[in-house]
Amino acid sequence: MLQRIDIEGPSFAAGEILSPCVLAIGKFDGVHIGHQAILAKARAELASDSRAGQVAVLSFQPHPTYVLTGDEQYLRLLTPLPEKTYWLEQFGVERLYLAHFNQVFMNTSPEEFLANYLLPLGAKSIVVGHDFRFGQGGRATAEELAKLCQPHNIPVNVVHHVEENGIKVSSSQIRKHLQTGRVEAAEALLGRPYGVTGLVETGDKRGRELGFPTANIGKLDSYVLPKRGVYVVAVDTAPYATSGRHWFGVANLGVRPTVDGVAEKLEVHLLDFSGDLYGSTLRIQFLRRIRDEKKFASLAELETQIREDVQIAREMLGMGQTS
Repeated sequence: MLQRIDIEGPSFAAGEILSPCVLAIGKFDGVHIGHQAILAKARAELASDSRAGQVAVLSFQPHPTYVLTGDEQYLRLLTPLPEKTYWLEQFGVERLYLAHFNQVFMNTSPEEFLANYLLPLGAKSIVVGHDFRFGQGGRATAEELAKLCQPHNIPVNVVHHVEENGIKVSSSQIRKHLQTGRVEAAEALLGRPYGVTGLVETGDKRGRELGFPTANIGKLDSYVLPKRGVYVVAVDTAPYATSGRHWFGVANLGVRPTVDGVAEKLEVHLLDFSGDLYGSTLRIQFLRRIRDEKKFASLAELETQIREDVQIAREMLGMGQTS
């Protein structure tokens, strides 16, 4: 079970040196295949150093880019904290240090970062990505970190960036893919389909009236959402799709212009399912994009299009004709 320790400032440990670890440092939003390479290196360092104890991660909240720029898109994350914690644990992390990224942290000098954070955290070896920056203004590089750590006999391992089809894997690139609806491209960089986890809420039952009942997924404000449109999705009752019941479905993400909707909603029609999921927590993974959201002249036209969307989804999934 991963242990999470929140860090509000440099006095969090009151001079105490915590148990030794291999420490990976970064934002880790998405826990994508580039992050996974960093974590794999941390596990390898642990295997080669009996002093190290366990793999730990030092990460930050809120997203540093939001604090630095005020860009509110970074209030939404690829992996909000519960999900990031889950995926870090899946890749061998036993301890998560979560630093509050604020003005005090931003103004920490490289020397203070070492003395007030890295040494008290018990780092025996450090792993970072090639573009890691730290210290006031982000002016210090991984190479400078290595020089600072050398007198303390703490090696700093720099992991080169990972590429997929010639493109550098990054959280920013995944966000771009999602903004344009390219969920398959996002999946390639994540190493898994992009997904969100939310609560099934009561809707207006419009889909049921059209013959296609939907689960209305709420509590998604913390997630980056793909471009509005219609998608083939996988649906699970387990938070991160590792157990529980499983279905496929067709999801509409948007404002439902045909019925003059305003608020953005995620509605999912489950294939070959009948039942009541109100109050359930569902994991929705975006597999393929079918089309853009569109305003239809009538509900009859909308019903016809939904029927076509369902058939397209079944063909994409190899499920054959609607029973």
